[in-house]
Amino acid sequence: MERTKSSDVIRWKKIGGGHFIFNGRMIKPGQVFTASVDQISKNFRDLCVPLDELPPPPEEVPMDVVQAIYTVHPRGKSKTWFDVIDSRGKVINEKALKKEQAERFANDLTTAK
Repeated sequence: MERTKSSDVIRWKKIGGGHFIFNGRMIKPGQVFTASVDQISKNFRDLCVPLDELPPPPEEVPMDVVQAIYTVHPRGKSKTWFDVIDSRGKVINEKALKKEQAERFANDLTTAK
């Protein structure tokens, strides 16, 4: 049997009691209907079973991990108080820190995974 794509239409059978409306049609228990895999949610797979072979799930593309970079900048025009800032320019610390504390904090955040 030939493999189908997720957009290909396959046959489904409604099992269990009750009915539901699908594409403007009332689907009754035991009725066979056609729909693509994308149209039948995984939540309804206990009510609708595929009669044809399901396509394999699409492969997930792994995302590249981006290392966050934290830098130390003086708070305003101060020469004693500093902030730790991420690569987007957001201040990480709530209160101003001494330079040693800010550098240690930035180093800890950069090396943490």
